[in-house]
Amino acid sequence: MQTTGLLLLLVQIGFAIHALRRGYPVYWVFLIVFVPLIGCLLYVIMVLLPEFTQSRVAGDGARALGKALNPGKALRERQEALEISDTIGNRVALAEEYLRHGKLDDAIELYERSLTGMYRADPGVLLGLANAQVEAGLFGPARVALDTLAQAHPEEMKPPARLLLARALEGLGERQAALAEYACLLQTATGAEIKCRYAQLLSAVGRESEARKLFEEILKDAKAGNRHSLQLSKPWIDAARRALG
Repeated sequence: MQTTGLLLLLVQIGFAIHALRRGYPVYWVFLIVFVPLIGCLLYVIMVLLPEFTQSRVAGDGARALGKALNPGKALRERQEALEISDTIGNRVALAEEYLRHGKLDDAIELYERSLTGMYRADPGVLLGLANAQVEAGLFGPARVALDTLAQAHPEEMKPPARLLLARALEGLGERQAALAEYACLLQTATGAEIKCRYAQLLSAVGRESEARKLFEEILKDAKAGNRHSLQLSKPWIDAARRALG
């Protein structure tokens, strides 16, 4: 009986998280939580089954639900795969999972171990390494990784890589270089994170009017955004609201 109750609770949590992340009306959460049997059944019939008629959406929904019910499963699977076959692909897959779980030291070690032989300048490995290093506050090594990427694969210096470079420069105290990188980045990418980080640095160097303009743009963009983009940008939208008081 206890096992059944625990299973139902896990299903409720999983469905509720799925509904919130997908941006479905909040009444689904109330149905799932307060009328669990009927609510979960209706959710399966009216939401999950229609999603599963579209393969890509179905795959995303299944993964989201699986992560909610068993968040460590993917990590264990990646670890087991590497134990069975120590390949670059399995190392990188595990490193990415470590990064998602905040295990930065483990991710960095795997990325560094993967930069060998024909993969010593692999763009995916270098970008993953730089990402993990920036998140860990290792801005000097991250800049080295990004410089290597720029030299070996200049075509791969796209917005994600340039954002990491701007963050690394900022972390190293090279504020003017970081400001220039953010300004250049905004010419090709206008996401909330880029605008917010740029505005925060502008504010830190005393360029308050420019910073305020960017913070206001973030809130203006938020009003026109869809639910999915708003969910992804929420931390930066909240930061902009706090900055504007």
